[in-house]
Amino acid sequence: MSASAPTERSIGDLVATLLLIGFSVGAAVVLFFVSLVWAIGNHDNTVAIVLGGYLPLALAVIGAVAGIVALSRKHRAFWYPLIALVLSIAAWVVAASIAR
Repeated sequence: MSASAPTERSIGDLVATLLLIGFSVGAAVVLFFVSLVWAIGNHDNTVAIVLGGYLPLALAVIGAVAGIVALSRKHRAFWYPLIALVLSIAAWVVAASIAR
């Protein structure tokens, strides 16, 4: 029984990591396109566009790469894309408050 427990945890971590990477990248793309709407306004929203559009994309890529590296080293990997997703949403919320 102890021999099958690490493989189950590894498969669960693999599935969770891949799903979180996909969700993180998808959410970052949506946040990017939503933040492009701020460019239409009359005010200069360059900082808001960078924080709300480009930073979530960069965080998603960093989280995906770190998650894949952690998977290859057989470490707990789902934390990296999860943290990237949370930070992306937080950066977008800050950017939305700047854009208003």
